[in-house]
Amino acid sequence: MKSYAPWDAHRAALAELLSPFLDKFTIVDVGAHGTGEADVYAPALEAPNALVIGFEPNTEECARLNLQSAGRRRFFAHAIGNGRPGIFHVCRGPLTSSLLRPNTAVLDQYENLAELCEVTAEMPIDTVRLDDIGEIGAVDFLKLDIQGATLLALENAEQLLQQTLVVHAETEFVPIYTGEPLFSECELFLRQRGFMFHHFHSLEGLRMTPAGAHAVGRHPSQTLWADAVFVPSLERLARLSCRDLARLAWAMDAVYGACDLAMVCLRRCAENGGPYLAERYRSLLAEGGMLA
Repeated sequence: MKSYAPWDAHRAALAELLSPFLDKFTIVDVGAHGTGEADVYAPALEAPNALVIGFEPNTEECARLNLQSAGRRRFFAHAIGNGRPGIFHVCRGPLTSSLLRPNTAVLDQYENLAELCEVTAEMPIDTVRLDDIGEIGAVDFLKLDIQGATLLALENAEQLLQQTLVVHAETEFVPIYTGEPLFSECELFLRQRGFMFHHFHSLEGLRMTPAGAHAVGRHPSQTLWADAVFVPSLERLARLSCRDLARLAWAMDAVYGACDLAMVCLRRCAENGGPYLAERYRSLLAEGGMLA
């Protein structure tokens, strides 16, 4: 994420305002390949004693991530799934490797996608359920980037989701991987567990290409996948503690600039008997020129 000075100053002031509630702000990163300072959740790490618990089944990449981490990030070479043995499909494009097999019939319809997802090796692998990992307690921000296996991971994180505030998950709109559940199925699963869809953080696509022909058009016309962001439903939001409301406000402002939801959280905090933070938050927004 590109850094802008006004937002940097705003986040620093907000972190100070909310500091009594933000200790050990916890991020779980599932599919951490390529994670670094530019990762989507990086701004949230400005919270005091924030920490990242990450999972990356590629052992070499996992070792690299731990080597470059500055103490507050710990990565484990786990493949997150249903706790049963599986096959990890190593693809030509490292970020396209998956527990699921790439769907050739679909890949062939889009520019360069079949090449990126070409399987170069198949590795037997044991998977681990998120609910079975002792290092994870309550989660403030859950990021999932596991190439078609999002719903598989969520289905095996029922207990964890009860203690999770934000879910940021890559989802697909066409079956890039064989048998993968699509965005609509992931959204329904989370909706039934007390979450509501908030926004697409990014929308990505590729141009369609007839077999053996060159792609036409300057830009893709179809969206194929997106990072989808989910937050507690309105009913669940009304039941959150002041601590959780402040932590949700921090995540939504620091990561997404979602000032409106952050303000709702801080107003509810006062309604629940906590300190009245909303007016000070409004002042911070005004100081940064962030009010409408």
